[in-house]
Amino acid sequence: MKSPNFTLRQLSYFVAAAKYGKIASASAEIGISQSAVTTAIRDLEANLGMPLLERHTHGVTLTHRGHLFHQHALKVLEAADEAWRWPFQASLNLSGRLNIVATHVVVGYFILPYIQKFLSSHPNVDISLRELTRLECEEALITGSADLGVMLTSNLTRSEDLETHTLDTAQRRVWVSARSPLASNQTVSLSHLQELPYVFLMIDEGERVLRESVRPYGFEPNVVLRTTSMEALREWIGLDLGVTIVADTVYRPWSLEGLKIGRLRIEEPIPPLEIGLAWKRDMEMKELAQSFAGFLRQTVTRGDSGI
Repeated sequence: MKSPNFTLRQLSYFVAAAKYGKIASASAEIGISQSAVTTAIRDLEANLGMPLLERHTHGVTLTHRGHLFHQHALKVLEAADEAWRWPFQASLNLSGRLNIVATHVVVGYFILPYIQKFLSSHPNVDISLRELTRLECEEALITGSADLGVMLTSNLTRSEDLETHTLDTAQRRVWVSARSPLASNQTVSLSHLQELPYVFLMIDEGERVLRESVRPYGFEPNVVLRTTSMEALREWIGLDLGVTIVADTVYRPWSLEGLKIGRLRIEEPIPPLEIGLAWKRDMEMKELAQSFAGFLRQTVTRGDSGI
């Protein structure tokens, strides 16, 4: 079996191009020439024997195989980063039980890899994770049945009772089928969505929060479906049966059936989704909670959600 014939540099350039959707933006972020990024990605594709990116006039997007490889590339880069930053931690000094509450999106699309990393460095720690609604999370923190919450802090309603720290932000964008006439656009105004069939994702108060965000612009969605199933949402959009507005945290460019899904920036300034820590105000965190919170602050790279 052949050994992998690619470098961390090639992987990082590929991931940057996938993140920004433009070679120029990726090269500016990395601080090298566009030709160096282009050459590295083409060499990576040649070594793998498959195209990873589709090139078009507006930039680049992941192919289906590129999307699958992207998931592995992220894990390799994360492992390398962890080896660089965390090799000498005093892992045996921490012990005990940490009670964490989190909402649906956080459990499904954010927190689990960080818990795994933390536990691998602190084997004597026991983490209890409960998935609750936002209201239940707030109540658990205020009553003391949870030590720490990892939540959509942009959705909180009892902020006077809770302290928060934002870890990551994700823009809300319009999802459209690759077959939609809108797919060739980079941006879209809410007014252009007014009459289109609209799908609401009914997790973590998706409808309430979205309606509050778009109300100042007079947008009233033409609702044809409400669903709690992420895969049903992706399939519906992929089949060009409607559009939706969802945060980048849960974005994936393909449905389970391989239908391609694009996302467009919204011209109006819709507030982003914020994922962060929450704990009871005026209460000193336990040592374990402080350690895990500090780990997340150091490890999470803001703005990287939803690649």
